[in-house]
Amino acid sequence: MTLYSKESIVAPCKAMSRTGRFVHSFLITGAQGTGKKVAARYLAMSLLCSAKSSDNEPCGVCRECSRILRGQHPDFIEVKKSGVSFSVNDIREKVVADCYTPPNDCDRKVYLLADCDGWTDAAQDALLKVTEDPPDYGYFIFTARIREVFLPTLISRSMTMEVHEADTRECEAALREHGNALSLNSSKKKEFTEENISRAAKIFGGNIGCAIECIEGSGKLAKTADTAIEAARAIAQRNEYALAAALSSASGNRDEMRTVLEMLSRVIRDSAVARAFSGKSGRGADNGFIGCAREESLQIAEFAGSARLNEMYEAIREASYLCTRNCNGAAVASMLTGKLL
Repeated sequence: MTLYSKESIVAPCKAMSRTGRFVHSFLITGAQGTGKKVAARYLAMSLLCSAKSSDNEPCGVCRECSRILRGQHPDFIEVKKSGVSFSVNDIREKVVADCYTPPNDCDRKVYLLADCDGWTDAAQDALLKVTEDPPDYGYFIFTARIREVFLPTLISRSMTMEVHEADTRECEAALREHGNALSLNSSKKKEFTEENISRAAKIFGGNIGCAIECIEGSGKLAKTADTAIEAARAIAQRNEYALAAALSSASGNRDEMRTVLEMLSRVIRDSAVARAFSGKSGRGADNGFIGCAREESLQIAEFAGSARLNEMYEAIREASYLCTRNCNGAAVASMLTGKLL
């Protein structure tokens, strides 16, 4: 199991494995496509592996690890949603009622609740008792794009691990590895050409999941990237109408809007990097960009100071959060346009 730029996950897992003492609840956060579920499975393997290496890493090949990777381990429960998000009944019936049944094969039992974005406070409330006083063998992993979707009470009982993107070279290596792993008769294998790999890595930086989806998918994600680039260009040109038009084009779909906003936040982050390394040379100046619009980031950095860039970044994060709370997409787009220009 290859983890790219996941030291924020690996280091604490090693430390806990070394002592044998794990916290019982984990929040794994990060942008779409950064590998939150991969990190969750690595964490589950750290908890259940029967043949850890001398460096306290899960072996990835023992019976327990193999079954986790195949999605067949009876003590690693990937909780399914009955709808678009976890309901109160999902939590009560699939987690709370089940977690007091001892593990089948191991000394521990791990629950994964993935993509918690948009779940209700009531669903989280149903978890509070079991996360406050879990059975000794019970462990819980939650993933979401941002930490703010969780209630403060759940955050206080959990360890937060943020998954970061790989760098562009690692992204390209991951795409080659993924393409090579596809079956020879897969229609998608031929799409992993060096040209497509280079283009996807350039658009999505180190976001491996989005880069894979861009190559394999129907073109929807590439269209979303084009929208983010249009928005970045509008900010660089200080064109309020063009920015409103770009954001409005994605406002009808909250998931699409959030992806655009995540990509746009990286553009603003790159502008901050450009200012920090202005007039300098070296790895930071040359390779510090992770967004989809390098030239636009440089242009924004010419007129926006550090304080203004921070305001823009926070405005985008606020808009992304609002998209998880059933806010009107058009209203979010209008609000954000006013704050960015």
